[in-house]
Amino acid sequence: MPRRLWDIYLKLEPLDVKVLRVIEKGLSKYEFVPLEYIERRIRASPTRVNRSLDKLNELKLIRRYVGHTTGYTLTYMGLDILALSALVAREVISRLGDTIGVGKEGRIYLAESPAGDLVVVKFHREGRRSFQHIRKLRSYAMQVPRKSWFRVAKLVGEREFKVLAALKDEGAKVPNPIAWNRHAVVQEFIPGVELYRVRDLSVDEAEKILNDIIDTLAIAYQRVGVVHGDLSEYNVLVTEDIEAYIIDWPQFVYKDEPGADELLLRDVRYIANFFKRKYRIQVDIGEILKRVRGG
Repeated sequence: MPRRLWDIYLKLEPLDVKVLRVIEKGLSKYEFVPLEYIERRIRASPTRVNRSLDKLNELKLIRRYVGHTTGYTLTYMGLDILALSALVAREVISRLGDTIGVGKEGRIYLAESPAGDLVVVKFHREGRRSFQHIRKLRSYAMQVPRKSWFRVAKLVGEREFKVLAALKDEGAKVPNPIAWNRHAVVQEFIPGVELYRVRDLSVDEAEKILNDIIDTLAIAYQRVGVVHGDLSEYNVLVTEDIEAYIIDWPQFVYKDEPGADELLLRDVRYIANFFKRKYRIQVDIGEILKRVRGG
């Protein structure tokens, strides 16, 4: 059974985290950061540095390359630890709990704030698997070098935090963003379930949820100027009091970007087809688009 991220974090000493930071910085220059580079920047004996590197390698936070020279690179778990360490130091979270969601572009954990509130921490993993897809569809990735997986994930984390903040300011039903660091976004915990898992809704309740979704899409388009870009019944959370929140915004596009209208139409079609199929609600896609665009 894989080690829990929090358990790994608790095994680390300050020197271990410092070594991770030095490797992270060195990756701007090297594919594998040379041992000599690391030793020069750590104020500790070579023995302690090498002991730390062995420990980090064993915990799978870094990967060692041995050739004509010895070098190191971060793994995504190593980047997770760096973000987690920063969030704890800033007193954003006091404990990381279990994984509550895993996808091709991220890993989501339940966490606790110093005040005892539940929050969600999302570690973005855009990169090796989805990078080509991102470059084709998202203009923000076009200027990032092809192999800069971590830079893409960090950029996506920042984008999601900022768009959530803008949406929340305008009254959209989205999780409240609390903080971000590197590729990690801390968000309000919404006590609900995904729309596809909701059971026994009346027609009135289903229509209420649909209207919540359309209202948030309209706020996003008209007031913030963005399109979700990947909307479906899998990223809408429904609470016990029948409130619908749209989650997972890192793939948004600005409404004036090429392809934005096509993505908006796809978002609307997916949602309309879901309510038609599951609740027999007849919706006019053209009318929904008019409501979203405001005219």
